[in-house]
Amino acid sequence: MRVLVVDDHPVVREGLKALLSRAGFLVVGEAAEAAQALEVAARARPELAVVDVALPGVSGLELCRRLRRRFPEMKVVLLSMFDEPEWRAEAARAGASAYVLKDAPPEEFLAALRRVAQGERLLPEAAPSLPLTEREREVVRLLAQGKRTPEIAALLSRSVTTIRSHKASAMRKLGVRTTRELVQAAVRLGLVPTLNLPQP
Repeated sequence: MRVLVVDDHPVVREGLKALLSRAGFLVVGEAAEAAQALEVAARARPELAVVDVALPGVSGLELCRRLRRRFPEMKVVLLSMFDEPEWRAEAARAGASAYVLKDAPPEEFLAALRRVAQGERLLPEAAPSLPLTEREREVVRLLAQGKRTPEIAALLSRSVTTIRSHKASAMRKLGVRTTRELVQAAVRLGLVPTLNLPQP
C-alpha cells in the first residue's frame, strides 16, 4: 500500500518511514505540514496517509478533512497523544479510518494500518460532535486570541463568573487543567485557527 507520512518532526517521520518500510508498506511521500501534504498527495497519489493530529498551523484533523474531500478513496490514520473519547469522535467526524496513540506498541500501530488497508474502519461511522457548546467555543476562541477573562466578559456582555464557568466546563470536557492546555487542545482540534498561547 502506498503511504504518505505527515509529521512536523523529522526524527518521527524517519522512524515511521523505517517502520512502515520494514512492514511492507511503500512510503511514497512525506510532509511536515498541511499545505505540503496536499501537494505531495496530489503528486504521489498515496492510498493511505498517516497524519499527526498536532501539526503546526492547520491541524491534523483539518488536514484529514481536506484530504478526504480532495481524495475520497484515500484512507487516513491519525496519530495522537490524546486518549480522550472527544478526540476519537472528532477524528471520526473528520473522516479518519483509525486513531492510534503515539505511545502504542509498533505492532498495534501496524495492525491498525493493515486492517485499514483491508477496508476496515476502526472508528464509529457516526460520532457525536465535540461536546463544547457554542458559547464555550466562543470563550476558547477569545482566550486563544490572548483575551483575559474580564475582556471576554465585556465582549460577550456576560459576567466574569459566567465566563469562568464556561471556561471551566470546556477544560473539564477536553481533559485539560490550564488555560494554555485548553488553547492548545482547541487548536489541535481545529476549533481555533491560530495559536496565541497564554502564559501558565
